[in-house]
Parts: sequence; structure tokens; C-alpha cells
Amino acid sequence: MLQQTYWKIPFEWTSRQPPPNDALPKDWAWLDGRTSPAPIWLVADVLASSPGAEDRYQVEMLGADEAARRIVALAPGFSYLPDRWHLLTVQQAMAGFVLPVIYDGCSRDGLDEATIYHMGVAPEHRGSGIGRLLLRRATRLLVNHGVWRIYCDTPSNDHPMIHLFESEGWTRHPAHERPIAAL
Repeated sequence: MLQQTYWKIPFEWTSRQPPPNDALPKDWAWLDGRTSPAPIWLVADVLASSPGAEDRYQVEMLGADEAARRIVALAPGFSYLPDRWHLLTVQQAMAGFVLPVIYDGCSRDGLDEATIYHMGVAPEHRGSGIGRLLLRRATRLLVNHGVWRIYCDTPSNDHPMIHLFESEGWTRHPAHERPIAAL
């Protein structure tokens, strides 16, 4: 059994920052949830190979397929963007996914607050810049939607994700311990 708490590092993007460029190299393409639902197998592969304590806990407790189904179903308290899931293909192979969402009831001056509910890169595509493009895509979609703040956090042991947030200009906040919640 994995630990029941873990350390998270929060990051923030505000509307004062311009949206990042999410242009793709040739033979790469974005698919959105209106035309291509998130495949359970891709989400399950990402969860099963994740360095994150919360993902590992969910896989241990539920199995990778059931944990993936629950992520795809989305927890209450969030609203989807019209084109919610974004899948990235590389030479027509599924390489990664991102799910930007809006918090229900969390607005300020008429603007929404958002998060990136989940994102992941297929194990065989890690290290190729796909995570950076997924983060940029979600950030751009949310900023263009008119959110005032995007708040995300990542496990303190997920060093590639921490580096990604920092290198993309997100503001880092002090780490905090959180209980692991069941999906």
C-alpha cells in the first residue's frame, strides 16, 4: 500500500500573462473531444507509468483501466470547455492528452478560474516535447476562454513536470502536504 499523503507543488498562470504558442511540427495534430474521445487505453498507460504518488495510488487501488475511466468521467465540481479533451498525435499515433477544465462557482470579476485536470504523455513518446505542447495547448485554451487564473499542482517527486511548469513561466508556490483522495 502506498502512502496516504504526498507533497504537492502548486503552480499558477494568470491572465496577466499572454497565452503561449502551441504550434505543432509537421505530422503532429491536435484532436479535440468533440471528434475524438479520450481513449481509455492511453489514459491507463499514462497512469500506470506515472511517477506521481496520486496516480500510483489510484492504479494500486482501482487498477489502471478503472482509474482511467474515472478520470475520463471527470469529478464533480468542474465544467468542461466545449472541446474538453485534446489529444496530440504524432504521425497519426496517439502520443498524449490534456483535459483543461473550469472550476464551478469560482469566478472573480466575472472571470472563471481553471485547472488542468489531467495530462499525460504516452510512455514511448516521453522526452520529445509533447508535455510542453500539451501544457501550452491547455493554457492557451483556458486563457482564450477568459479565465483569470489557472491553478495546477504536481507531486513533488515529478521532476519533469516541475521543470516543465517552471520553464513555461508558471509561478511556483510553496509545497504542501495533501491527503490522497480516491477518484
